[in-house]
Amino acid sequence: MTNAAAALTHSVSVTENSDGRLEVFGLGTDRALWHVWQEKPHSGPWSSWASLGGVLTSSPSSVDNSEGRLEVFARGTDNSLWHIWQDRPHAGPWSGWASLGGAITSDPAAIANSDGRLEVFARGTDNALWHIWQEKPHAGPWSGWASLGGEITGDPEVFINSDGRLEVFARGSDNALWHIWQEEPHAGPWSSWASLGGAITSDPAVVASSDGRLEVFARGTDNALWHIWQEKPHAAPWSRWASLGGSITSDPVAFDNSDGRLEVFARGTDNALWHIWQKKPHSGPWSGWASLGGVLLSDPLAA
Repeated sequence: MTNAAAALTHSVSVTENSDGRLEVFGLGTDRALWHVWQEKPHSGPWSSWASLGGVLTSSPSSVDNSEGRLEVFARGTDNSLWHIWQDRPHAGPWSGWASLGGAITSDPAAIANSDGRLEVFARGTDNALWHIWQEKPHAGPWSGWASLGGEITGDPEVFINSDGRLEVFARGSDNALWHIWQEEPHAGPWSSWASLGGAITSDPAVVASSDGRLEVFARGTDNALWHIWQEKPHAAPWSRWASLGGSITSDPVAFDNSDGRLEVFARGTDNALWHIWQKKPHSGPWSGWASLGGVLLSDPLAA
């Protein structure tokens, strides 16, 4: 691997710096964390790839601290959660790697609470969902690991509701979509696990419509893209599952466009990148599937 072009082995994570520049993180063939960044906000040119070291075994999860510093989390060879962070907002130098302990068996999912504290979720060796969090915004100390129970079979996906409460989604041992949520913003207690039904064969992708309702996408047993959504912002009830068709071979990735329309990307049976989009913000109808070409060896990712 060289600084000019990194060879990546897992899905990447993309986060926007506080000055508006995008930064991309990925696991290299040497199992180190590599990153590349825009040198100007909203446009090129891009830097060369640079290594942040480490010896990792999962895709990274990057997040922006409330004070503007990026922080990246990944599983180490000891199955602990490791992290590294910028010492200054949107700039180097970076810290060294530090362990947050635990014994995790999935990619981590990191997010900032509405009060600015980071929180990370991952599946444990018991297949339950575990989490760890900062006790103060953008600083240590960190809590100990705590279990949220459940029995999940994939990587968790976390999103923040429009009222500030975190909600986590994951595929259960019955292949249904399950979720659990904070009952108050940035604090416990947490709800019990609840099933949203379905029969899914991928990790879920979660996004918020421009009106604040969460919407979840996943691949079904027929390899089509299926979705389910809140009928009211940050609250039940949820819709029934509905098919968006297609024939996909990867986890989907959902993205909200600047005009409020949702768009979903996935790898097709031809290994090309395919996408489908809403024709109007936060409502149907949806377009047909369209190919963006290419040859993908991993799941796509939108920022």
